[in-house]
Amino acid sequence: GVRCLRELGVTRFVELGPDGTLTALTQQALDHDQDAAVLPALRRDRPETETLARAVGTLHISGAPVDWQAYFAGTAARPVTLPTYAFQRARYWMRADHGASGAQGPGDTGHPLLGHRTAVAHTGDLLFTARILPDTHDWTVNHAVLDTPVLPPAALVEALSRVADHGDAGTLHRLTVRKPLVLADDGTADLQIVLHADDGAGRRPFSVHLRSDDARSPWTLHADGELASGDQPSEAARHGADHGEVRLPDDLLPDAARYGLHPALVEEAVRALLGPAPAGSTRIAGEWHGVRVHATGATTLRVLAEPGEGDEVSLRLLDTAGQPVLTVDRLAFRDVPDDEFAPPGGRALPLYALAWQPLDPPAPTPLSDGWAVIGPQDLRDSPGMADLDAVRFPDVPALAAAVRDGAPIRQLLVEFGGGASATPRPAGQALTFLQQWLAEPTLEDTRLVIRTRGAVAVAAEGVADPDAAAVWGLLRSAQAEAPERIVLLDTDTDTDTDTDTDSGTNSDTAPLSAGALSHLLASGEPQAALRTGTLYAPRLRPVAQDAVLDAERAGAPDEEAHGTVLVTGGAGRLADVFARHLVAEHGVRHLLMLDDPADGTGPAPELLRDLDASGAEVIAVSCDLADRAALRAALTAIPEHRPLTMVVHIADPSDDIALTDLTAQRLDTVLRSTADTAWHLHELTRELDLAAFVLCSSSAGTIGAPAQAADAAAAAYLDGLARHRTALGLPARSLALGPWASQGATGDTAPAEHDTARLPLRELTVPDATSACDAALRTGLPALVAVRLDGTALRAHAHLPAVLSDLVGTSGRARSAGTTADAPALRLEGLTEQERYQAVLDLVRAESAAVLGHADAGAVAPDRAFQELGFDSMTAVELRNRLTSRTGIALSATLAFDHPSPAALTEHVLARLLPEHQSAPHSPVDAELRQLEALLVRAPEDATERRDIVVRLQTLLSRLTEAHDEEPSADLTGRIEAASADEIFALIDDQLGGSAD
Repeated sequence: GVRCLRELGVTRFVELGPDGTLTALTQQALDHDQDAAVLPALRRDRPETETLARAVGTLHISGAPVDWQAYFAGTAARPVTLPTYAFQRARYWMRADHGASGAQGPGDTGHPLLGHRTAVAHTGDLLFTARILPDTHDWTVNHAVLDTPVLPPAALVEALSRVADHGDAGTLHRLTVRKPLVLADDGTADLQIVLHADDGAGRRPFSVHLRSDDARSPWTLHADGELASGDQPSEAARHGADHGEVRLPDDLLPDAARYGLHPALVEEAVRALLGPAPAGSTRIAGEWHGVRVHATGATTLRVLAEPGEGDEVSLRLLDTAGQPVLTVDRLAFRDVPDDEFAPPGGRALPLYALAWQPLDPPAPTPLSDGWAVIGPQDLRDSPGMADLDAVRFPDVPALAAAVRDGAPIRQLLVEFGGGASATPRPAGQALTFLQQWLAEPTLEDTRLVIRTRGAVAVAAEGVADPDAAAVWGLLRSAQAEAPERIVLLDTDTDTDTDTDTDSGTNSDTAPLSAGALSHLLASGEPQAALRTGTLYAPRLRPVAQDAVLDAERAGAPDEEAHGTVLVTGGAGRLADVFARHLVAEHGVRHLLMLDDPADGTGPAPELLRDLDASGAEVIAVSCDLADRAALRAALTAIPEHRPLTMVVHIADPSDDIALTDLTAQRLDTVLRSTADTAWHLHELTRELDLAAFVLCSSSAGTIGAPAQAADAAAAAYLDGLARHRTALGLPARSLALGPWASQGATGDTAPAEHDTARLPLRELTVPDATSACDAALRTGLPALVAVRLDGTALRAHAHLPAVLSDLVGTSGRARSAGTTADAPALRLEGLTEQERYQAVLDLVRAESAAVLGHADAGAVAPDRAFQELGFDSMTAVELRNRLTSRTGIALSATLAFDHPSPAALTEHVLARLLPEHQSAPHSPVDAELRQLEALLVRAPEDATERRDIVVRLQTLLSRLTEAHDEEPSADLTGRIEAASADEIFALIDDQLGGSAD
């Protein structure tokens, strides 16, 4: 009968009865015909209203006419207007902090250029503050002068008209633009509008101020004027000439509602009136008088203008119906010199240098118990360390064995050093040790204090041991991957240690003492240096402009253009950038470009052609740069009439590798090509009269960055060598570059060298890098860092490196090992066992989703493998850091691989948080079902195969209920019996936590 109805053209079958039994039989009779709709009006144990509504709705969307007025008769339902589309949108890019303009609150104006309104106490003034950001004010990108983003005067006209409304101050009587509102290179700025109290004559003065997105930058006055009440209606341009229509671009239409009149539309209208400006200047609408906004919301304007005196016009903007939208009694144009459109302070030089600040002495506290030392030397024999109650172990396995046997070890002290003659080199020793220590689960609760000697320069004493400096770089990266677990301490070199007598090393030393260790741990600082009994902590601080000397005083390379400039890393992109810059900007005419055969095939032919066309002679040599003899031969070949005058040694960044995956061989390869080459260049050119000795590397050596341990070690070595040379009276500049986008000769821009998402850094541009290098040469500082810090990200970063803390305005704060103050701790008190499990599972899923960039935790299935979800070694480390921050327990960096799913990891975290927790035992059948669930997540595409699977599942369920004479969940049983193949797999996704591909 059912098949007969289908053959007659029936496409909808509705079961009127107490359940869906006939629905399942009908689907079976139709052989699951996908073109037929079969649905029940009622279902057992389900709310009748909900089921009926679902059935009627399904009929409606299948095309059946429904009398909705009859259906909703007697209810308060009413028709509503629906959008013209039904797209579900998901945003995959991170949302910027909109600051004042995006925040909601009692003072929020809802206007993108006014942000928050604040009444200033006892003055009658109103303060409006907003942040200009590229993603919230993207229309400013299209308004640039000389490639510099500028907030146009029309934006102030629109904003100040709205200020008049907030201040009940009538209309905009006068606006004078004193200085172009130039934004930072990335289009960001902080904006302030101050509306002062009434001056007694019915006018309220105002001022407009701007600063870069940096709390330490000064505010600059850009415009001022008055608002006034009682002005007469405007007669502007009633007989003016018609300059045509202007339209708001389609891509800005969704943004128009946020403004009364979109500034881009008003600015386009004004541009129609701008005449030509003299050479070297740009014409702007500099002075506005008698501005009135008559209507809002227009997206098309007709421009009428009537000439006045000189360069003045009166302006009348009409809508499509001919009604006035905005009028200006008098608009005066002004020619502004092009140099006023330079970014704030010229092209901002993102230069920073390390400063070491003394730590305040803490209240006297005894050194905590539970210490161990590892190494051939017993550090307790050092002067001042007699009261260190520590146990010495020969290596990490011996320590781990003792901890497993119950030894209460909580702090571990170890020393690395020994200079370049050590085998393996100190950084390699530190890497091997760290990997062993981090891999021991029994040592997850221990904190590691690593001592070096002469690795950093607190003042001008120089660096005695650049190899020890490399250890610091490696460990700074390790601290980023294992926060709160590693502490770095550098001490004075011992007076009896053999060091370079000319190094300038401070011989007034003080030994490491138990008191100094106690002070360090109590401070909570992750890095410190001990000098003459005082502890100092490093902070990155901007280089003051007065520290940038004139080129004549610094010996810039321009003076030595007749000589030969050596550039290493000839096959790399950085060498390409700096070679072009030296030739184009410094007049260098003789270049020796060296590169290692392992790094490539030498400079790109295009580079050589471009440099030759610029009049430069380039000699490209491929040799093993770390081979002292080969490097000496390359230097010896330089003609005597063009002597070597400048060295530029470039350490190109390597691939990101997690510390646990970094091999000693890979580390040695990176250090060989960077550190060993730099040392040979230092020794081979020591007697030459060089104008500059430049070492270029990564900011990871100073700031620390996950997955960049090798680059960080190399960069820190180059910093140490620069300080070592400076102490010897030799020229040296070490420039550590942040992540940057390389722009080639064709103008293409490559991605940043490293992922900036895990640090509050913006990409450097090629002009940033080259201008920073020039500025570095004009300073008297041996080591500098060139980075663009993201102010918003600095303030929001969960694990901000301590070295950056001064830049965000927070002081160092003491923290106990294994805890952080940045995120709320997980609270499990008072919860049942099931509630505790769910709380931890929710946490694991939420943090996993955050690491992977998903909008919510629903994208992370509890039983899906982390590797299937997209985790790798670095994202596993990030997940570990997040969970450690939230739980306060030390976790392994490989936790995502040791516990392969969020559910398994939840059990592990619970066991660590609550030792009494016992994970629920799983039967063999349960284990098999879990595997079946994982298989069903990847549903087969073939319809026949899917139907076979559904039939088998239904058969298994029937056998299970018959064998045990049980009634399974009525809800689940009914749904399976009545479901199609597609509905079965949708059910699996919903009920079993799967995520079909």
